[in-house]
Amino acid sequence: MNNFVRTITVFVWLVFMSSCYGLYAPESARLTGRDLEFMLTDSGSVMLTPRVGPAVQAVDGLLVTDTAGVYSLAVQSTRRRDGMENGWRGELVEIPHLFVASVAERRFSPARTTLFAGAMTAALVAIKGIFAGSGGSNSPGGVPGGPNPR
Repeated sequence: MNNFVRTITVFVWLVFMSSCYGLYAPESARLTGRDLEFMLTDSGSVMLTPRVGPAVQAVDGLLVTDTAGVYSLAVQSTRRRDGMENGWRGELVEIPHLFVASVAERRFSPARTTLFAGAMTAALVAIKGIFAGSGGSNSPGGVPGGPNPR
């Protein structure tokens, strides 16, 4: 029973530690207070260079306000066109609507989390099977390569 409890504990830990998120189309028009990713237009990337850095393709963060023409975002990270990401500490950046190509919401994905936790569990079971065993010498009663005591 102890192994069963340990296995269940490891599985639950994996599920919580491997939570996966995805980017989805926002479900409502009210975006304030949500974790969003703003994909910038080419001109937006150029015009926002002084605020967010060169060649930025996407800006992620918490939307603080959305006025008639400007998003005010507490930035958590930026992603450049070459794939490099830079972490931020919630600095506020104003992004005009005109510079945004698309908006996606970052949300918890139960399907991805379940798939990842299942794969991790299978990998751990396989690893345990490979390394579990009695170990020791191949020759009965002796040390490997040594004389057999009688």
